[in-house]
Parts: sequence; structure tokens; C-alpha cells
Amino acid sequence: MKRPSFSIACGPNQRALAVGLGLLVLAAAPARAEVVRLRIDQADSAVTFKATSRVVNADGRFHRFSGDVSVDPSDPTSARISITVEAASIDTANTKRDNHLRSPDFFWVERHPTIVFESVRATREAAGVALVGRLTVRGVTREITVPVRVEVTPDRFVARGEFSLKRTDYEINYQSVLNPVGDVVDVGFVFRGRRAGP
Repeated sequence: MKRPSFSIACGPNQRALAVGLGLLVLAAAPARAEVVRLRIDQADSAVTFKATSRVVNADGRFHRFSGDVSVDPSDPTSARISITVEAASIDTANTKRDNHLRSPDFFWVERHPTIVFESVRATREAAGVALVGRLTVRGVTREITVPVRVEVTPDRFVARGEFSLKRTDYEINYQSVLNPVGDVVDVGFVFRGRRAGP
């Protein structure tokens, strides 16, 4: 017995409806994130710190550093940042103290010339984002969380923040009997940058 066959004719109205539904599905699909790469402008940025001791505190900065940021401007938590600081560029406005800080008692710049931070993830906070990353000082790497206030556009960004760390966590164990040095160092930064390349 021959089975009946069926066919459905698709007229102009049905074709238009199918096309419309297809466009609706495409419109509803999540847009692909546009990640841009930006480069830190050293001349318009700053890395500063404050260390304490019994006799006199030390306010200082690093003059030479570089870094890159990749981020979707619509989502600051997508930010990934890599920063390299030249340890020998430390400056506390005291040549004798700066040379001591470059010595094996502190940063030992001949063996460990750079300080490096590389972020691994970021989460939203009320005032910005919490950037989690690996900080390497004097050859010791530890994971830290840094609160950052971020302003970003497709062409420029500004990132500001402060955090504290213990120097002994990075095997900077020097101590003076006459002038005991505090363990906690407060670090501040302002990074400004612009889009890297075309």
C-alpha cells in the first residue's frame, strides 16, 4: 500500500516570518566582548610607598616601571594587568638609605632586579574591583588582593589603589637594634595609560 506523502508550501509571508525569527535569535545572543589592550604611561603614573621605623619614616617611590592592561571597557572585572618595576629605581630622597635598600639587606637588586605583579582575576566591589594576582619581590611570589578604583574607556584608563604588605613575607628580614624597622609597608599607585597600537 502506497503511503501518502505530505508537503508544506512556504509562501512569502512564511519566509518573511522565518527570517524575522532568525534575526530575533541573533539579536538575543550575547554580544562578543571587545577586549582592548592598553599600555601604562610611566610619565603620568606613580608607584609610592611608606615604611616606618623608630627614628624616622621613609616615604618613597619607584621611578621606572612598565605594564599592560587588557580589558573589556564594559566590564572592569575582565581586566588583566601585568606590571614590572625596576627595583633599583627606588627613591626616598636619601642616597645612603636608597643604596642600603638596594643591598642584600633589602631588595638585593643585583640578584633580583625587578618587582612583578600579574593579575589572575577580578571581582566587583562597592568602590571598584578587587584585583587578585601574584606579586613577586626578591624572588618570592605570593598571591595578594588589591582594591582598585578603575575608570576605563576603549582608548584610556586610570587605576588607583592602596594596599599593605609585610616585607618579611618576601624574605626582607633586615632589622636594626638602634632603629627598628616596621614590618608593614603601605603601597599606593596611580596608573594612567592609553590604547596600545592600532
